[in-house]
Amino acid sequence: MRKENILVMVLVVLILGGIYFYKRPGLNVESKTDQASLGPNAAENQTAQRPSAAASMSIFWNDYTPGMALAGKEDKNIFLYFHAAWCGYCTKLKKETFTDDRIKTYLNDHFVSIAVDTDKREKLSRQWGVRGLPTLWFLEPDGTKINSLPGFVNADQLLSILQYIHTQSYKTMNYQEYVQQKKL
Repeated sequence: MRKENILVMVLVVLILGGIYFYKRPGLNVESKTDQASLGPNAAENQTAQRPSAAASMSIFWNDYTPGMALAGKEDKNIFLYFHAAWCGYCTKLKKETFTDDRIKTYLNDHFVSIAVDTDKREKLSRQWGVRGLPTLWFLEPDGTKINSLPGFVNADQLLSILQYIHTQSYKTMNYQEYVQQKKL
């Protein structure tokens, strides 16, 4: 065979393989059977709920509208997480960071956690200026933006940031000052 024919065949195989992997069902981050699921499975108008004792082993994720209302009602800061099923770092965040017991406990105790699938909620993602995934937003109970964090973050880093937000240290110092103060 000629080199050109072999090259064309290799390209066709690569393209077909890429299409197969792209179209293949991926990780469903909203599975009801997964205790660390990343998003609600109910309709937009569902009533937000707090986790039961049995659910304390996972992060309780709210949908956007009921979660925002719950945060105001309970006077808790908001942890807003933008993700997509195809996002590798979202999957890594789910498997490594969101499975850490310290993160699950801290989020459930001190925040209202909201998960937004950017593929299903494109307009909302644009409103929040999401340009890359994952994107984490930290908000005051009334929805006022505190700050955002793009990309993957490990459990130790996220826990420190959550504590910084929950203690309202962001109102008196920047994050680097907070970290230095914690070391003393």
